[in-house]
Amino acid sequence: MRIYKCINCNAEVLCDNDRVIPEENGIFKMPGKYIEIGNDDCGISANVDEDAEEGAAAENNESQKVRVIDIVHNNRLQQTSFDKPGYMAYIKGYMRNLVEKLRANNTPADEIAAFQAGAQAFVRSVVGSFDEWEFYYPDGGDEMDYETAMVIHVKWEGDDEAQLPIFHYFKAGLKAEKV
Repeated sequence: MRIYKCINCNAEVLCDNDRVIPEENGIFKMPGKYIEIGNDDCGISANVDEDAEEGAAAENNESQKVRVIDIVHNNRLQQTSFDKPGYMAYIKGYMRNLVEKLRANNTPADEIAAFQAGAQAFVRSVVGSFDEWEFYYPDGGDEMDYETAMVIHVKWEGDDEAQLPIFHYFKAGLKAEKV
């Protein structure tokens, strides 16, 4: 299993859970899915004292489960929003910072050029259908620099009944750690 972290802020943004992550033009695309969390009983409600006036009443306990998207929940992602000019300002700064970091890490020039071409095409597609996208930041705590942290792009795909969120990550902005 690999955990992927943002190379700028070192916050976890993705875990492959031993599955292949499809890549297209330097962009990782990971489908999310709904999971239910909460109401973890652990068998405690089976020990309810029938004569107790206070405490847990397991028979009448309504389900407290909540549906969440697995990638958002497991990686503690925080949703954010942009207007188009704000997004363009962010992405230009992020790309400039990322290219500088790639150069500092001695990434070959042809790999940087390939990343820039793929990223440019991806950003154009995001701007072209801007209202269809959601954006998430990793939870890096109070000390995180949100201007340099990777924004995860999410677009819902599929038919109306079976839409899934597809999370998009710049591969060059990630570092993998095998666990």
